Amino acid sequence: MPGSRVTPRALAGRVAERSISAASMMVTVFGDAVSQHGGWIWLGSLIEALAPFGFGERSLRTAANRLARQDWLKAGRVGRRSYFCFTDQAQGHYERAARRIYSAARPEWDGCWTLVLLPGLPEKKREPLVKSLSWQGFSSLSGGLYASPSARRGELDETIGGLDLAGQVTVFKAATEEPHSQSALRDLARRKWKLDELKALYDEFLHFYRPMTRELRSGELTPEESFWLRTIMVHDYRRILLRDPGFPDAILPAGWLGFAACELIRRTYKALAAPSADYICRNLHNAEGPMPAPGRRFHRRFQTPA
Repeated sequence: MPGSRVTPRALAGRVAERSISAASMMVTVFGDAVSQHGGWIWLGSLIEALAPFGFGERSLRTAANRLARQDWLKAGRVGRRSYFCFTDQAQGHYERAARRIYSAARPEWDGCWTLVLLPGLPEKKREPLVKSLSWQGFSSLSGGLYASPSARRGELDETIGGLDLAGQVTVFKAATEEPHSQSALRDLARRKWKLDELKALYDEFLHFYRPMTRELRSGELTPEESFWLRTIMVHDYRRILLRDPGFPDAILPAGWLGFAACELIRRTYKALAAPSADYICRNLHNAEGPMPAPGRRFHRRFQTPA
Protein backbone atom coordinates (compact mmCIF):
# COMPACT_ATOMS: atom_id res chain seq x y z
CA MET A 1 0.00 0.00 0.00
CA PRO A 2 1.18 3.58 -0.57
CA GLY A 3 3.86 4.67 1.88
CA SER A 4 4.38 1.22 3.41
CA ARG A 5 7.97 0.14 3.95
CA VAL A 6 6.90 -3.53 4.18
CA THR A 7 7.03 -4.39 0.47
CA PRO A 8 8.15 -7.43 -1.55
CA ARG A 9 11.09 -5.38 -2.77
CA ALA A 10 12.18 -4.62 0.82
CA LEU A 11 11.67 -8.24 1.85
CA ALA A 12 13.60 -9.69 -1.09
CA GLY A 13 16.34 -7.14 -0.49
CA ARG A 14 16.65 -8.21 3.14
CA VAL A 15 16.79 -11.88 2.18
CA ALA A 16 19.53 -11.21 -0.38
CA GLU A 17 21.49 -8.90 1.93
CA ARG A 18 21.47 -11.41 4.80
CA SER A 19 22.00 -14.43 2.48
CA ILE A 20 18.94 -16.13 3.95
CA SER A 21 18.45 -19.59 2.49
CA ALA A 22 15.08 -21.05 1.56
CA ALA A 23 15.59 -23.89 4.05
CA SER A 24 16.36 -21.53 6.92
CA MET A 25 13.31 -19.39 6.17
CA MET A 26 11.12 -22.49 5.97
CA VAL A 27 12.27 -23.58 9.45
CA THR A 28 11.24 -20.16 10.76
CA VAL A 29 7.81 -20.36 9.13
CA PHE A 30 7.16 -23.89 10.39
CA GLY A 31 8.19 -22.93 13.91
CA ASP A 32 6.56 -19.52 14.08
CA ALA A 33 3.37 -20.15 12.10
CA VAL A 34 2.66 -23.67 10.85
CA SER A 35 3.26 -25.30 14.25
CA GLN A 36 0.60 -23.00 15.73
CA HIS A 37 -2.01 -23.66 13.03
CA GLY A 38 -2.39 -27.43 13.07
CA GLY A 39 1.17 -28.46 12.16
CA TRP A 40 0.65 -29.46 8.48
CA ILE A 41 0.73 -27.24 5.41
CA TRP A 42 0.26 -27.74 1.68
CA LEU A 43 3.56 -26.92 0.03
CA GLY A 44 1.81 -25.00 -2.75
CA SER A 45 0.34 -22.45 -0.35
CA LEU A 46 3.68 -22.11 1.45
CA ILE A 47 5.38 -21.41 -1.87
CA GLU A 48 2.83 -18.68 -2.58
CA ALA A 49 3.24 -17.14 0.88
CA LEU A 50 7.04 -16.97 0.58
CA ALA A 51 7.16 -15.69 -3.01
CA PRO A 52 7.30 -12.02 -1.87
CA PHE A 53 10.58 -12.82 -0.08
CA GLY A 54 12.17 -13.65 -3.43
CA PHE A 55 12.12 -17.43 -3.14
CA GLY A 56 11.16 -19.32 -6.29
CA GLU A 57 9.09 -22.49 -6.43
CA ARG A 58 12.05 -24.66 -7.36
CA SER A 59 14.23 -23.47 -4.47
CA LEU A 60 11.43 -24.01 -1.95
CA ARG A 61 10.61 -27.50 -3.21
CA THR A 62 14.30 -28.39 -3.09
CA ALA A 63 14.57 -26.95 0.44
CA ALA A 64 11.52 -28.91 1.64
CA ASN A 65 12.91 -32.17 0.31
CA ARG A 66 16.33 -31.46 1.80
CA LEU A 67 14.80 -30.72 5.21
CA ALA A 68 12.87 -33.99 4.95
CA ARG A 69 16.10 -35.91 4.29
CA GLN A 70 17.68 -34.17 7.29
CA ASP A 71 14.77 -35.28 9.52
CA TRP A 72 13.45 -31.74 10.03
CA LEU A 73 10.25 -32.28 8.04
CA LYS A 74 8.05 -35.25 7.33
CA ALA A 75 6.05 -35.39 4.13
CA GLY A 76 2.65 -36.67 3.12
CA ARG A 77 0.66 -36.74 -0.10
CA VAL A 78 -3.02 -36.39 -0.91
CA GLY A 79 -3.51 -36.87 -4.62
CA ARG A 80 -0.87 -34.83 -6.38
CA ARG A 81 -0.35 -32.40 -3.51
CA SER A 82 2.55 -32.56 -1.04
CA TYR A 83 2.10 -31.65 2.61
CA PHE A 84 4.77 -31.14 5.28
CA CYS A 85 5.07 -30.77 9.04
CA PHE A 86 7.85 -30.85 11.65
CA THR A 87 9.22 -34.26 12.64
CA ASP A 88 9.15 -35.12 16.34
CA GLN A 89 12.86 -34.33 16.55
CA ALA A 90 12.41 -30.94 14.89
CA GLN A 91 9.43 -30.18 17.11
CA GLY A 92 11.64 -30.84 20.15
CA HIS A 93 14.32 -28.46 18.82
CA TYR A 94 11.65 -25.85 18.14
CA GLU A 95 10.12 -26.15 21.62
CA ARG A 96 13.50 -25.52 23.24
CA ALA A 97 14.21 -22.58 20.94
CA ALA A 98 10.74 -21.10 21.47
CA ARG A 99 11.36 -20.76 25.20
CA ARG A 100 13.96 -18.12 24.37
CA ILE A 101 12.55 -16.59 21.20
CA TYR A 102 9.13 -15.75 22.64
CA SER A 103 10.12 -14.99 26.22
CA ALA A 104 9.61 -11.47 27.53
CA ALA A 105 11.34 -12.17 30.86
CA ARG A 106 14.94 -12.95 31.79
CA PRO A 107 15.65 -15.65 34.39
CA GLU A 108 17.12 -14.69 37.75
CA TRP A 109 20.85 -15.38 38.14
CA ASP A 110 22.30 -16.97 41.28
CA GLY A 111 25.86 -15.90 40.46
CA CYS A 112 26.94 -19.40 39.46
CA TRP A 113 28.40 -20.71 36.22
CA THR A 114 27.61 -24.08 34.69
CA LEU A 115 30.58 -26.04 33.35
CA VAL A 116 30.27 -29.05 31.03
CA LEU A 117 33.25 -31.35 30.55
CA LEU A 118 33.35 -33.67 27.53
CA PRO A 119 36.22 -36.08 28.29
CA GLY A 120 37.11 -38.13 25.24
CA LEU A 121 33.63 -37.97 23.73
CA PRO A 122 33.64 -39.39 20.16
CA GLU A 123 33.26 -36.79 17.42
CA LYS A 124 29.96 -38.31 16.24
CA LYS A 125 28.46 -37.71 19.69
CA ARG A 126 30.34 -34.48 20.41
CA GLU A 127 29.14 -32.53 17.35
CA PRO A 128 25.37 -32.48 18.09
CA LEU A 129 26.01 -31.81 21.78
CA VAL A 130 28.37 -28.89 21.08
CA LYS A 131 25.84 -27.42 18.64
CA SER A 132 23.11 -27.59 21.28
CA LEU A 133 25.42 -26.18 23.97
CA SER A 134 26.21 -23.23 21.70
CA TRP A 135 22.49 -22.51 21.30
CA GLN A 136 22.11 -22.62 25.08
CA GLY A 137 24.83 -19.99 25.55
CA PHE A 138 27.90 -22.13 26.24
CA SER A 139 31.34 -21.34 24.88
CA SER A 140 34.55 -23.36 24.93
CA LEU A 141 37.05 -22.27 27.59
CA SER A 142 39.57 -24.96 26.72
CA GLY A 143 39.63 -28.33 25.02
CA GLY A 144 36.49 -30.19 26.06
CA LEU A 145 35.37 -27.65 28.70
CA TYR A 146 32.31 -25.48 28.03
CA ALA A 147 30.89 -22.76 30.29
CA SER A 148 27.84 -20.55 30.65
CA PRO A 149 26.62 -18.26 33.44
CA SER A 150 23.01 -18.50 32.31
CA ALA A 151 22.46 -22.18 31.55
CA ARG A 152 18.96 -23.47 32.15
CA ARG A 153 19.72 -26.72 33.94
CA GLY A 154 16.48 -28.40 32.93
CA GLU A 155 17.20 -27.67 29.27
CA LEU A 156 20.77 -28.94 29.64
CA ASP A 157 19.61 -32.18 31.26
CA GLU A 158 16.99 -32.58 28.54
CA THR A 159 19.67 -32.21 25.86
CA ILE A 160 22.06 -34.68 27.48
CA GLY A 161 19.26 -37.21 27.96
CA GLY A 162 17.88 -36.68 24.44
CA LEU A 163 21.31 -37.40 22.95
CA ASP A 164 21.71 -40.48 25.19
CA LEU A 165 24.84 -39.03 26.80
CA ALA A 166 23.94 -39.45 30.48
CA GLY A 167 27.04 -40.72 32.29
CA GLN A 168 29.34 -39.65 29.44
CA VAL A 169 29.64 -35.95 30.26
CA THR A 170 30.33 -34.19 33.56
CA VAL A 171 28.40 -31.11 34.71
CA PHE A 172 29.74 -28.75 37.39
CA LYS A 173 28.34 -25.69 39.13
CA ALA A 174 30.96 -23.06 39.96
CA ALA A 175 31.10 -19.63 41.62
CA THR A 176 33.74 -17.15 42.72
CA GLU A 177 33.63 -15.10 45.89
CA GLU A 178 36.72 -13.06 44.99
CA PRO A 179 35.51 -9.49 44.15
CA HIS A 180 38.24 -8.74 41.61
CA SER A 181 37.32 -11.85 39.65
CA GLN A 182 34.03 -10.28 38.57
CA SER A 183 35.69 -7.75 36.26
CA ALA A 184 37.90 -10.50 34.86
CA LEU A 185 34.82 -12.62 34.18
CA ARG A 186 33.10 -9.73 32.37
CA ASP A 187 36.17 -9.28 30.19
CA LEU A 188 36.28 -13.03 29.55
CA ALA A 189 32.62 -12.97 28.53
CA ARG A 190 33.17 -10.06 26.13
CA ARG A 191 36.06 -11.84 24.40
CA LYS A 192 34.98 -15.48 24.45
CA TRP A 193 31.35 -14.84 23.52
CA LYS A 194 32.20 -11.99 21.10
CA LEU A 195 29.77 -9.56 22.69
CA ASP A 196 30.97 -6.63 20.56
CA GLU A 197 29.94 -8.51 17.39
CA LEU A 198 26.62 -9.43 18.98
CA LYS A 199 26.00 -5.82 19.94
CA ALA A 200 26.54 -4.79 16.30
CA LEU A 201 23.94 -7.35 15.17
CA TYR A 202 21.38 -5.99 17.62
CA ASP A 203 22.18 -2.43 16.55
CA GLU A 204 21.56 -3.29 12.89
CA PHE A 205 18.35 -5.15 13.81
CA LEU A 206 16.98 -2.09 15.61
CA HIS A 207 18.06 0.26 12.82
CA PHE A 208 16.29 -1.83 10.16
CA TYR A 209 13.04 -2.65 11.95
CA ARG A 210 12.21 0.47 13.94
CA PRO A 211 11.07 2.42 10.82
CA MET A 212 8.87 -0.51 9.74
CA THR A 213 7.24 -0.93 13.13
CA ARG A 214 6.23 2.74 13.25
CA GLU A 215 3.62 1.96 10.59
CA LEU A 216 1.79 -0.25 13.10
CA ARG A 217 0.78 2.73 15.19
CA SER A 218 -1.17 4.23 12.31
CA GLY A 219 -2.73 0.95 11.22
CA GLU A 220 -1.16 1.08 7.77
CA LEU A 221 -0.32 -2.62 7.42
CA THR A 222 -2.63 -5.12 5.76
CA PRO A 223 -2.94 -8.70 7.11
CA GLU A 224 -0.62 -9.87 4.34
CA GLU A 225 1.99 -7.24 5.19
CA SER A 226 1.60 -8.12 8.87
CA PHE A 227 2.47 -11.73 8.05
CA TRP A 228 5.47 -10.60 6.01
CA LEU A 229 6.84 -8.37 8.76
CA ARG A 230 6.23 -10.93 11.50
CA THR A 231 7.99 -13.66 9.49
CA ILE A 232 11.13 -11.74 8.49
CA MET A 233 11.46 -10.08 11.91
CA VAL A 234 11.19 -13.37 13.81
CA HIS A 235 13.65 -14.96 11.39
CA ASP A 236 16.26 -12.24 11.95
CA TYR A 237 15.71 -12.27 15.71
CA ARG A 238 15.98 -16.07 15.82
CA ARG A 239 19.29 -16.00 13.97
CA ILE A 240 20.73 -13.43 16.41
CA LEU A 241 19.60 -15.49 19.38
CA LEU A 242 21.55 -18.44 17.98
CA ARG A 243 24.63 -16.38 18.87
CA ASP A 244 23.35 -14.74 22.06
CA PRO A 245 24.41 -16.56 25.25
CA GLY A 246 21.53 -14.97 27.18
CA PHE A 247 23.82 -13.59 29.85
CA PRO A 248 22.46 -12.10 33.10
CA ASP A 249 22.63 -8.33 33.55
CA ALA A 250 25.66 -8.58 35.88
CA ILE A 251 27.82 -9.97 33.05
CA LEU A 252 26.61 -7.71 30.24
CA PRO A 253 27.95 -4.24 29.35
CA ALA A 254 25.83 -1.25 30.41
CA GLY A 255 23.08 -0.28 27.97
CA TRP A 256 22.94 -3.72 26.34
CA LEU A 257 21.04 -3.44 23.03
CA GLY A 258 19.65 -6.96 23.31
CA PHE A 259 17.10 -5.62 25.82
CA ALA A 260 15.89 -2.98 23.36
CA ALA A 261 15.63 -5.57 20.56
CA CYS A 262 13.60 -7.89 22.79
CA GLU A 263 11.21 -5.09 23.73
CA LEU A 264 10.81 -4.04 20.09
CA ILE A 265 9.91 -7.51 18.86
CA ARG A 266 7.66 -8.11 21.88
CA ARG A 267 5.56 -5.01 21.15
CA THR A 268 5.60 -5.64 17.41
CA TYR A 269 4.62 -9.29 17.68
CA LYS A 270 1.67 -8.46 19.91
CA ALA A 271 0.46 -5.90 17.37
CA LEU A 272 0.94 -8.28 14.43
CA ALA A 273 -0.51 -11.40 16.06
CA ALA A 274 -4.18 -10.97 15.11
CA PRO A 275 -3.84 -9.63 11.53
CA SER A 276 -1.06 -12.07 10.58
CA ALA A 277 -3.04 -15.02 12.00
CA ASP A 278 -6.03 -13.85 9.97
CA TYR A 279 -3.89 -13.90 6.82
CA ILE A 280 -2.67 -17.43 7.62
CA CYS A 281 -6.19 -18.76 8.19
CA ARG A 282 -7.47 -17.21 4.96
CA ASN A 283 -4.57 -17.96 2.63
CA LEU A 284 -2.62 -21.01 3.79
CA HIS A 285 -4.04 -24.54 3.51
CA ASN A 286 -3.58 -28.05 4.79
CA ALA A 287 -5.17 -31.27 3.48
CA GLU A 288 -8.54 -30.35 5.02
CA GLY A 289 -8.73 -26.80 3.69
CA PRO A 290 -7.82 -23.44 5.26
CA MET A 291 -5.47 -23.70 8.22
CA PRO A 292 -7.17 -23.56 11.65
CA ALA A 293 -6.92 -20.71 14.13
CA PRO A 294 -3.89 -20.80 16.44
CA GLY A 295 -4.15 -22.50 19.82
CA ARG A 296 -3.57 -21.22 23.34
CA ARG A 297 0.22 -21.49 23.18
CA PHE A 298 0.32 -18.90 20.43
CA HIS A 299 -1.47 -16.35 22.57
CA ARG A 300 1.02 -16.83 25.40
CA ARG A 301 3.95 -15.73 23.22
CA PHE A 302 5.49 -12.54 24.56
CA GLN A 303 2.51 -12.57 26.95
CA THR A 304 0.27 -11.88 23.96
CA PRO A 305 -3.36 -11.64 25.14
CA ALA A 306 -5.89 -14.04 23.68
